[in-house]
Amino acid sequence: MRGGGPPEIVSRGAWNPSDFGVGGRLINWDFEGLGDALGMYPEDLVFAFWINMTASENLTDAAAQVLPPTVALTFRDQLNLYPSPIDSFSWGLFGDEFVEFHWTRPAPLGSRGLSVVYNGYQMMPIESTDLFRVMGTPVLFGSEPAVKKVLDVLSGQASTTEVFVLPYDEADVLQMSCLGKDSVENPNIMPPLGGEYVESYLGASPSDGGFILTAKYLSLRGASEMRVRDLAESWGLSVRDEGKMVTVSGLVEPGNLVGTLGAFAAP
Repeated sequence: MRGGGPPEIVSRGAWNPSDFGVGGRLINWDFEGLGDALGMYPEDLVFAFWINMTASENLTDAAAQVLPPTVALTFRDQLNLYPSPIDSFSWGLFGDEFVEFHWTRPAPLGSRGLSVVYNGYQMMPIESTDLFRVMGTPVLFGSEPAVKKVLDVLSGQASTTEVFVLPYDEADVLQMSCLGKDSVENPNIMPPLGGEYVESYLGASPSDGGFILTAKYLSLRGASEMRVRDLAESWGLSVRDEGKMVTVSGLVEPGNLVGTLGAFAAP
């Protein structure tokens, strides 16, 4: 779909992760939005996003231009990782590592190379790379150290992130959240977008031939606040102040989608 119909809800339906035909433990986790995905990431997560790629081709294409390069999004047309397409996925950054979660219909999947068993899960190598997959709904994808860190969380041996508050209960087709300068206490950790706020949320969904954009900033201040308000005025979007929260929202024309996503992702 391009542009403006209601988003298709990606449901697990009758999907069973055992249909991948892989032994050992399998991931089985709710994956209806970023709020669900956050529970699988480790506690040092600083930046994450989730996107339903079945809802709007325009939005998927725009996200590919604005968001960091990912296997599921950037290379979706070049790689055939699974028998079925990836319907939705999440990407998260923690420390110097990142992983992806791929939501795809389970089907028998072969593996070339020797699997690494960790916490009862089979880490299946990707041919000619240093990347691994752990099968389930969703599939975990990343480097060996990053995948093991996530498996520690899923196994209850390590804590998940508890810092993020904005993505929960959101229903946007594209959902992105990032910690700002004011939320990271470790001076050696620099938030990737470097904004003057505690946390940001950016969401977008198709509507009325365009896209509804929502940007939220917790404890926004300084140059970032000035830029957010200037950007909202220049793009014709509304600004609402409520306590420590600043929310920008409004309808964006398809031709302005890439520009507005990029502007409000990193003000």
